[in-house]
Amino acid sequence: MTTTLHLLKSFRERTGVPLQDMASIIGMDSGNLSKIEHHKLEPNICILFSYHILLKIPIERLFKNHYPEIIKNCLRHALALKDRLIAEIKAPHIEKRLILVDTLIDRLLDLDKNYAK
Repeated sequence: MTTTLHLLKSFRERTGVPLQDMASIIGMDSGNLSKIEHHKLEPNICILFSYHILLKIPIERLFKNHYPEIIKNCLRHALALKDRLIAEIKAPHIEKRLILVDTLIDRLLDLDKNYAK
């Protein structure tokens, strides 16, 4: 998360938004926001998403450190779901679900390749 926290402060400073104004817009006190930007507090999802919206920080950059782990977890679960669906293939609605799961697996494999680089 350290890279993300540097990103929050650097984007805010580059756009010229004072810490006090950013804190006021987000709805928190500037002391706590300063602690977040200086690595003394962890930001919650609302704070990260506020920086994304207000300063146009790409969401991928805010969660860059988490992408590989999330992709691998989703891929593992998707493959397990595919195995369960294959076991139930006799039911008519399963075939459509299987096609959709395969699409999601392909998407996850592509993302995994991109983040493995």
